[in-house]
Amino acid sequence: MIGGLYKALIAALVAGLTLASCGRDVAPTTAVATVLDAPRTLPQVALIDKDGDPFAIENLAGQPTLVFFGFTHCPDICPLTLAVLAQAMQSLRDEQVSPAVLFVSVDPGRDTPALIKAYVEAFDADFLGATANEATLAPLITALGVSVHKEIHGDTVYNVVHNGTVYVLDADARWAAIFGGSEHRAADIVTDYRALRARLAGG
Repeated sequence: MIGGLYKALIAALVAGLTLASCGRDVAPTTAVATVLDAPRTLPQVALIDKDGDPFAIENLAGQPTLVFFGFTHCPDICPLTLAVLAQAMQSLRDEQVSPAVLFVSVDPGRDTPALIKAYVEAFDADFLGATANEATLAPLITALGVSVHKEIHGDTVYNVVHNGTVYVLDADARWAAIFGGSEHRAADIVTDYRALRARLAGG
């Protein structure tokens, strides 16, 4: 009697642990992407898109988004990264849950909506673009940990130094993962996006 009860208790405990393990939100294995333990809601900021219309992070809800911060006068990291993202999109565009790509200019003094539009569409006609003044951008940049600072070289000449991270938002426009560093490979982005696809679907 006692032996049977003991066995029943052990069986129940094992079953409970199994169910708990199955219910745990285990992050998918990725090649290079760093996945956040839980998606983070981002501050809503009043951006202006590449067509000069109001734009907010919440407008990205409905599909995952790859977000990159840069500026159109950038000599290296920006064009290289956008070219890689354009290449990745050639493989991801027909996915069941395909991502959008958003370029956010951190140089609003020079980057007008028209200039951003021409710049991003040179890489891919479907790329989104946006910017805002520095004070407006600040909460979003702080929340994501984007590194940005100006290097002044004269009265009107300056460069904007920034990190090359690509930030991954899920379909609820929450920050879910990053592709760190500044030397990205389209194949890695495609592979990791597919690994994260179900997690990024949101809901």
